[in-house]
Amino acid sequence: MKGDTGSPIWIVVTLLLALVVGITMYQLLQKTSAQKTFDDWLGQIGSGQAELTVSSFCKSWEQSGFVSGAVNPSEQAKATVAAAHPSLAVKYFTEDEFNIGERLSSCDCAVFLYQKGQMDQLEAKSWYDPDKCHEMTNNIAESMGLTRSSR
Repeated sequence: MKGDTGSPIWIVVTLLLALVVGITMYQLLQKTSAQKTFDDWLGQIGSGQAELTVSSFCKSWEQSGFVSGAVNPSEQAKATVAAAHPSLAVKYFTEDEFNIGERLSSCDCAVFLYQKGQMDQLEAKSWYDPDKCHEMTNNIAESMGLTRSSR
């Protein structure tokens, strides 16, 4: 009878171990899926097409007033990959940021459009928020004088 009282704990331990293994496998598959998506999109975007992809995405988002609901997540992800493309002279995004789920923000787009001469400085400053922009974009904004002066 002593052996019967110890068996429920082994069932619980086995179930917990199975749960941990399942969660770990799911996370590995998700990361592999994200990596594959980045690599696939990177392969589809030609060197001359990278800037055009980011520009058209950001311009259409700007025309909708940078409303989050107006964004197609698939197009946003593709534009994000384009913003990290090796052919761009100045990159706005990194592969690591993409892989952890970050995407271009309205701030990133405003800085991009300003740098390309498709948005005036006053409007770009109104959309610039260092908390919403990514580090590389903040560096670009700072070098272009878009940072708000402290009052």
